[in-house]
Amino acid sequence: MKKNILSVTISALLLSLCSCSDFLDRYPQEELSDGSFWTKPVDAEMFVADIYGVLPGSANGDIDGDINSDNAVHGIKWAAGDVSKGIYDPAGFGWSGSYSSIRACNILLEKIDMIEDYPTADKEATIGEARFLRGYLYFELIQQFGDVPYVESSLALDQLEGITRTPREEVYKKVMEDFDYAIEKLPKEWSSDKYGRITKGAAYAMKARAALYYADWEVAAAASKAVIDSNQYELFDAEGTGRYAELFWESQEACSEAILVRQFNAPDNTNYIIGWECFPTKGWGGINPTQSLVDAFECIDGAPISKSSLYKENDPFTNRDPRLEVCVLHDGEEMYGTVIKVAPLKSSGNTGIAQHGDATATGYYQQKWLDPSIDPQSTGWDMGKDWHVIRFAEVLLTYAEAKNETTPLDDSAFEAVNRVRRRAGIPELQKTDASKPTYCGTQDELRQRIRNEWRVEFALEGGKRQWDIRRWGIASEVLNAPFLGLKYKLVDDPSSPDGQKCILYEGENIKLTGSRYSDHNYVYPVPQSEIDLNPALTQNSGY
Repeated sequence: MKKNILSVTISALLLSLCSCSDFLDRYPQEELSDGSFWTKPVDAEMFVADIYGVLPGSANGDIDGDINSDNAVHGIKWAAGDVSKGIYDPAGFGWSGSYSSIRACNILLEKIDMIEDYPTADKEATIGEARFLRGYLYFELIQQFGDVPYVESSLALDQLEGITRTPREEVYKKVMEDFDYAIEKLPKEWSSDKYGRITKGAAYAMKARAALYYADWEVAAAASKAVIDSNQYELFDAEGTGRYAELFWESQEACSEAILVRQFNAPDNTNYIIGWECFPTKGWGGINPTQSLVDAFECIDGAPISKSSLYKENDPFTNRDPRLEVCVLHDGEEMYGTVIKVAPLKSSGNTGIAQHGDATATGYYQQKWLDPSIDPQSTGWDMGKDWHVIRFAEVLLTYAEAKNETTPLDDSAFEAVNRVRRRAGIPELQKTDASKPTYCGTQDELRQRIRNEWRVEFALEGGKRQWDIRRWGIASEVLNAPFLGLKYKLVDDPSSPDGQKCILYEGENIKLTGSRYSDHNYVYPVPQSEIDLNPALTQNSGY
């Protein structure tokens, strides 16, 4: 079994001290005695284990990340954050939590040499974990805020009077140095009792993610290729036998596709993916896919719906990419014993459009995480399901995109993206037969198909789309466009208990509030609370 390093073994190591989850809360770093704490290898190991909590997962909000893009809106209306609405108020942002975790990484790097009899390889691996986590945190900071203060000491940020923002390019260089150290020193794999710890492959994959974001194509291609060539990872159900949905169920969280996970372990450390994301009344309300996302899935002939003879607007879920059914719960489907009805009529019950505050705003519900073996109203709120921080499909698409930018229409770029498509059961992209809808004869044609593959493969998996549309320079286009739900029209029907009947997929699209985006929103505003504490910090342009 896999629930070990962060959830079981480390907690056991703490014994009379406390649980891993509250270790640093009960023993603040500045109060740890150098004479009594930094004496054994296990001290460093449990200290760094606590920092793993910075990795994204449902417990810290990443599950809702797609509402910050054009993929979805929030079904739980009060839970929609400002960014999803296009509101970028400096008073609403913060970074103190990230810097607290960076400080913890720096403390470990300063204190670890105090530990005697620490086997070199083990010690360097622990340092590698800390440097990976520090690099990850700084990458997230520059992605969000651009230039940020760079601190390599254990002093808290509020103790560094007058500190200024370090140029993003310099921080990015430091991030890559941290990832490179982790790549060199971390093992390819840990023993089974240490499942969940960061590996060499995870460090390569995160380096590739960071390089891709800043169009550092050669680095992104090389780092992702290193993961591919390691032969340690493979797509779950790589041959496309129809089990794709299971990838997002608890039974497959430790499968060959998982490169880095945020661990959860019921009942001590749980998440609430299904309870939060399930449709009313079987859970809460979840996030609602937009019509734009639904339309992004191709038909089974490999053509976009706008170019496929198979697409029928009044029967939109037939002959579509199988991933659409995995992601989107729509009218007429049954889930957890409930038949979904979305017509805006009382006869639809709680799942109908506008029938109560948490009902779908778009006419669709998300389905990707709905494990049929888990009761959404009980276990769904206290799950042990791990969150995939990086899975192998990301590495393949990173390589495909980066390689196409450095060597247009390279065969290896086609092969990488087609491995993802083969698993989905969708025809492969190719450059030899212009008569087929899968033909990509130019660099930009392949680029656009890879971009769409990013969207449909990772739909409803957190914040990826938010950052993709920024790095591609299309955020203004897609976030300022109308946000739409499905089409429907109501007609009088005296035989109906509602006096009307609803014809879905005809009529006018539901019009949603949507979002707003200006070019300066590429980065967030520097938190006003930080500027108030340190006037030497400058604000990003436009705020």
